[in-house]
Amino acid sequence: MVEDVRALLVDACAYYRDSPRASALLGEALDHLDEPLRVSIGGAAGTGKSTLAAALGDWPTRALRDLEFLDAPPPSTLTDASVRLLRHLEPEQLATLRPTTPSAFARQTAVDTILVLARADETGAGRIDALLTAKQIARRAWREDPLCSGFQGVIAVAAQLAYGARAFTDDEFELLAAFAAVPREELERYLLSVDSFTDPAFPGPVAVETRRSLVVRFGLFGVKLALTLIRTGCDDRVKLSTELVRRSGLGELRDTIAGCFAARADALRARTALIRLETVLNAEPRPHSDRLAARVERFSASAHDFRELWLIADIRGGRTALAGESAEEAVRLLGAEGTASEERLGLEAGTDPREMYEAGLDAVMRWRHEAERPDRALAERAAAQVVVRSAEGLLAQFV
Repeated sequence: MVEDVRALLVDACAYYRDSPRASALLGEALDHLDEPLRVSIGGAAGTGKSTLAAALGDWPTRALRDLEFLDAPPPSTLTDASVRLLRHLEPEQLATLRPTTPSAFARQTAVDTILVLARADETGAGRIDALLTAKQIARRAWREDPLCSGFQGVIAVAAQLAYGARAFTDDEFELLAAFAAVPREELERYLLSVDSFTDPAFPGPVAVETRRSLVVRFGLFGVKLALTLIRTGCDDRVKLSTELVRRSGLGELRDTIAGCFAARADALRARTALIRLETVLNAEPRPHSDRLAARVERFSASAHDFRELWLIADIRGGRTALAGESAEEAVRLLGAEGTASEERLGLEAGTDPREMYEAGLDAVMRWRHEAERPDRALAERAAAQVVVRSAEGLLAQFV
């Protein structure tokens, strides 16, 4: 797809070579096809977007190493995907996130956004089960709220906790371990608020500024959670850091970014380029520019990557009739667990090509049957046909 888009942009650059503005816009899009995938982190003030951008960018996993995370970039910046932070999943806020671009291609391929329920540790007044409650709210919204359809995930994240836990020091662990050793009934009343935690009467010879720095780093919820985890078995810095990051939701977010964005980097960069081309065509229409527009439209009709992402989101969001093992197989074949042939087929790396072909053929036949069943609703058959197309793409590699 990328090379076809590159050829289209080269033609468009030649067509608009006498327009400095159009040439600059198209040239930037053409160059970006060879640049890292850009993911914008956006949200209102106070949502923790800068902290989340730092947590994602400062400690990237291998899958995210080639991505560029941008903290609230200006609208003129070319970005390929976005993570949007909201404090509350209210209809008024969700409605503002729907695509409003004049680009038809952008609306038809809107698979580029993950929604984050931000500051999840503050859910339910910061009780010790706040993160669990926030995750339940996020999952229910994704499955039940029509305004959440189309997002590649709705994930609860405590960014401050995640960032603090990733940069955990031995001194901080020793300090928290000392607090955890204080009898619970003696310590409990000092964990009710930041003011009480920094009260000079706090038990133990720990300076107020030291305690305040812990709250700044981890939040009061993070301090309370760390104490609970230390008491229940996280007896060294690495164990505690790992568990805090896991509970923060950062791992789930990184996995979703890896599967939906990093694994589809070429397709998403191509999408960005085509949207930029549509912008130019709309801003500077010319005789016969409709030919370029028609070529963009053909990409919309043929870009299977975007259909896969739509269907993965619908299956995981519970918006299809697929469930159980069928749903698990479908999302795997669609590339949710990796886009390599072995990953799509659920086989080990290095599997004999003949075995891969047989597995692919079996998948094609099975899902063709589902796509042709007259007792299935039209939407179910259409979903199965997308899976068939993905499985057929695997077989094409052996021809």
